[in-house]
Amino acid sequence: MKNKRLIVLFAVLVLGFNTFCYAEGQGIHQRVMDAHDRIDRGIHSGSLTREEAHSLKNQLNSIRDDEARMKADGRLTHHERERLEKELDRLERHISRAKRNDNRRY
Repeated sequence: MKNKRLIVLFAVLVLGFNTFCYAEGQGIHQRVMDAHDRIDRGIHSGSLTREEAHSLKNQLNSIRDDEARMKADGRLTHHERERLEKELDRLERHISRAKRNDNRRY
């Protein structure tokens, strides 16, 4: 009886840990998708010039490449996740600044 409890407890812990890791990965994935959408909306509204949009998309692609390299071993470490979060923070600031500046599509 005690062995069954230990097995169930172990299974719950493993599933819980996997769910937590998946949720953390989804957070980064969702931020990448949100950044992509913000850039596209800026293009369509005219608040981003072609050059600004190109630069921002290059930055976004660089973040995606970094994420893929970091996930090559099957998981993201805490340090890797923090690095991606900082890169995404920087990209979001760049998107906001580019959309607010006086450069407009003609």
